[in-house]
Amino acid sequence: MLVIIYPTGTKRSIHLNHFVVEAEKADPDTQFVTTQEFLERHLDEWPKDAIFVVRVGAYSVQEILPVLTKVWHEGKYSVFPNVPAIKNCLRKGQFYELCEEYGVNIPKFQIFADDGPDWHEIDFTEYGDCVIKPSIGTLGNGIYFVKPEDVANRIDKIFETKDEFYEDCEIIVQQRIQNKEKISQSIRVFCFLGEPTVSITITNGEELYNKAGKDLKINQEIIYGDNGEILDTLGYDLDFGSVSNVNKGGVAGPYFPSEELKEECRKICKATGNEFTCIDFLQDENGDFYCLESNVAPHLYRAFIIFGGKVNHPEMIFNYLLDNKTKGSIML
Repeated sequence: MLVIIYPTGTKRSIHLNHFVVEAEKADPDTQFVTTQEFLERHLDEWPKDAIFVVRVGAYSVQEILPVLTKVWHEGKYSVFPNVPAIKNCLRKGQFYELCEEYGVNIPKFQIFADDGPDWHEIDFTEYGDCVIKPSIGTLGNGIYFVKPEDVANRIDKIFETKDEFYEDCEIIVQQRIQNKEKISQSIRVFCFLGEPTVSITITNGEELYNKAGKDLKINQEIIYGDNGEILDTLGYDLDFGSVSNVNKGGVAGPYFPSEELKEECRKICKATGNEFTCIDFLQDENGDFYCLESNVAPHLYRAFIIFGGKVNHPEMIFNYLLDNKTKGSIML
């Protein structure tokens, strides 16, 4: 029996509904529980054939990780993605260390906590423009773009104001990677069982990063082309009437990675052990790729509609977990 765990308080967005529909098609007895409901229920109360599918991002998965770890070590139930892979992808510091070990290109970075190292003593000029962000993902929130000479002051302010996005995690200062067009664009490559499937780009305005908050209200809309075809989905912020950060908004489109980039993805999948992931890259002015993170529970609907339903990741996942005959095709 499939048990889908999703964050407490999550609305039934178009992304979650896509996952729900495919789960119920694969297993009519599928149960959907919030992280709170999962924590409140004793493990022995679950059916013996329960397969826990984690649809909780890095920031929220911390709530349930101790219980998932217990489930994993006792071996009573299956967890997808597996718990070691979740831990490898949870904190960017650990993830970057794995990337370095496996020869994956990443931006220059340093990690800071309230007990050091002393960020006032470090010269960030070799980084050029910098990005400051939490070491655990917060749906793209809490990201600051600063000049190298302003890094120390921004970190001071994060601690002084008790910035909500830096609770229970470290601060990462990272080299800012920009492409030839000088625009904020990420490349997301989806991978299933170690192989790339499809890839998309997400482009967003830098000025919108700092406007998003934890309690942001989103109105999901579908964008149609002239012939009635679905082009993309956008989340409009009801609070300030514009598109928010990359996860809640932005414009997505298809992308076809080179063999070089696909090989980078294979190395990352091997390093983390993640059965299914979405890996984020940036490309610099010279065309070189830099890996930012490997997502545990990425949104899947955008890639589904952009590629006309040719690769249906939820269907592939559930067929794999339930050992159905049709495993789904690898597109790229």
